Amino acid sequence: MPINSATTIELRGEQYLHAWVLHEFGLFDNSSQAQLVARARQFSSFLLCIGNIAGPTTFQPKHAIIVQNKDEVIIPLLLEQLPTPKAFKDAIRSLSPEQQEFAKAFRSMQLESSVFAVALIQLKPQLENVLDLPDDSLTKEIKLTQNLLELFIDYQIPPDLLSYDGDKTASIGEKLSRVKENVHSVQSMIDEAKEREIKEAERQSDMRGGRKNNNMEGPSVVHSSMDYNLADEDHYDMDGIHLMSASIPRTASAQADSMKMRSSASPSAFDASDHHLRATNKAEIDDSSESFGSEDRSNRAGNLGNTVDFSHIVKKLDS
Repeated sequence: MPINSATTIELRGEQYLHAWVLHEFGLFDNSSQAQLVARARQFSSFLLCIGNIAGPTTFQPKHAIIVQNKDEVIIPLLLEQLPTPKAFKDAIRSLSPEQQEFAKAFRSMQLESSVFAVALIQLKPQLENVLDLPDDSLTKEIKLTQNLLELFIDYQIPPDLLSYDGDKTASIGEKLSRVKENVHSVQSMIDEAKEREIKEAERQSDMRGGRKNNNMEGPSVVHSSMDYNLADEDHYDMDGIHLMSASIPRTASAQADSMKMRSSASPSAFDASDHHLRATNKAEIDDSSESFGSEDRSNRAGNLGNTVDFSHIVKKLDS
């Protein structure tokens, strides 16, 4: 199985050949779609490779996926029907000799890559080979196997940092202990890196929050020692709405002048000014009620073995 231009993997194991014939009768449309379903048991893992047979001893992979720990993969297969040999000969009978040769060459190319192939590669034996461990040494080491898969798949840790590099004549227990130590050291390094990233993110978040609070705070206002009082016109009842005006700072002399002006004003003039004040406040409240409501909402929101050439089977059937 070629991986790239410089790497080729040799697959050893049992080989199976399956055939599936789909019949259609008359106007009956068989719209059933073929699917490839792969399931893995708990604490088991394998690599599923999908491709075709490119030669007597060559499997050309197109896609691959790791299935582990009760995963279920459903892959729909897009099938394309090829005409039978008799139908093909009838279709090219009226063509010129040159066109017939081209059609035959194109059909031969289609038949060469039409053998669909699936390869299953167990990951645990491959881990043992990569880590220089004896065969079946990871059979009962479930936690160690899961940690190794996590480091290899999620963090792309090189195998040289985890493999056994001691005495080749050591026992299986000693080799496993050394591999466990290597795994623990790498995991500790990853945990420290995560903690540093979390602290850095928290520090940046605090800095952004501090700048935001400083921008939201307005200039501080310091009032002198004045007597704050509400005027007599503070309370109004306009169409069932109870209003109160803002507090107005007044000194003692200003309060006295206000009382004199009130006592000297006539009742009719007071009534007219009171009526004018009510109408003015009502118009202002109607215009600004929506803006005040939106500002209040915004302020509240700011707080939340033998080789069998399978590639020749189709050609033999086509002859």
